[in-house]
Amino acid sequence: MGHDAVEIDFVMPWVDGSDPAWREEFLKYRALQAPQGEPACDTGMAAGVVDVSEERYRDWDTLRYWFRGVERFAPWVNRIHFITWGYLPAWLDTAHPKLHVVRHADYIPSPYLPTFNSCPIELNMHRIEGLAEHFVYFNDDTFLCRPVGPERFFLNGLPRDAARLAVIPAERAGHNVLECVAVINRRYDKREVVRRNVGRWFNRCYSVTDMLKTLTLMPWSFFPGFRDFHMPQPFLKETFVRLWNEEAGALDATCRSRFRTATDLSQWLVRYEQLASGRFRPVGMGDTKLATLSEGGMPELRRDILSGRYAMICMNDSNDIRDTGGVRRALTDIFDALLPEKSAYER
Repeated sequence: MGHDAVEIDFVMPWVDGSDPAWREEFLKYRALQAPQGEPACDTGMAAGVVDVSEERYRDWDTLRYWFRGVERFAPWVNRIHFITWGYLPAWLDTAHPKLHVVRHADYIPSPYLPTFNSCPIELNMHRIEGLAEHFVYFNDDTFLCRPVGPERFFLNGLPRDAARLAVIPAERAGHNVLECVAVINRRYDKREVVRRNVGRWFNRCYSVTDMLKTLTLMPWSFFPGFRDFHMPQPFLKETFVRLWNEEAGALDATCRSRFRTATDLSQWLVRYEQLASGRFRPVGMGDTKLATLSEGGMPELRRDILSGRYAMICMNDSNDIRDTGGVRRALTDIFDALLPEKSAYER
């Protein structure tokens, strides 16, 4: 298999936007951030605009299925570091030997707290006590849907990823991605990067379409952007340490943003650093599916999750959902069909 017997941890930040204590603090700082009458955010999220939208903190009550999926489909995981502002679900068995509950104050430097911005939560992950050198970062909307081996995430001690050039779309997350790409362009020469690792940029495990997209963007002298797959992301802790050593000013500025702003750097920077430095091994992404939640899309999502075709699925939230109760019930039905048995992470 070419797989090293390395310990691999999972890291998963989670927030329940309905937790009264969290909401009290969130609303207190949001009021300070966005004076009444002033728009707090827009869909373009222009520079200087603060994103305090509540969709960022919406919980679909699917967390127990995330744990069930890990137990059933990745039983080899060394440890799960579960990051929370402070609130814990009543059903979670915190005594599970593989579970490490991590509160923001446990690892994020105090000048950056409290934070309602996912970027500082992500960019300081390497500071988590006891975190393995090799770890996979999950968002709470990314789920394992069939068995995966450790070699899906790491090979010969390096993260597995798909390197593909892309033009960044003009949507809300795009501004933060542009900031990350700007740092990479300052640090690396694109043509030299690809020339040095051509077999990792053009690899038979990638789709022909992806390689053609990269090829068409090769004449550009700089990185226009990278294709982001929004899937569980394998990281080396050392990449975070290197970036904090070499880009401390920019990372510090981001971590002082209590709410997300357009100029923040995010964990995408760490992924791009791994790609540009060649510290990764190619992997095909045909076993992944990116879905956007919608009232009308639940039958298709059910087919995708239960088909066994996809190892990993990301369910992007949408500002357009009006019947949140209906979508929540549909998600529960789907995951109950896939993972009906309680896991050892549940009381």
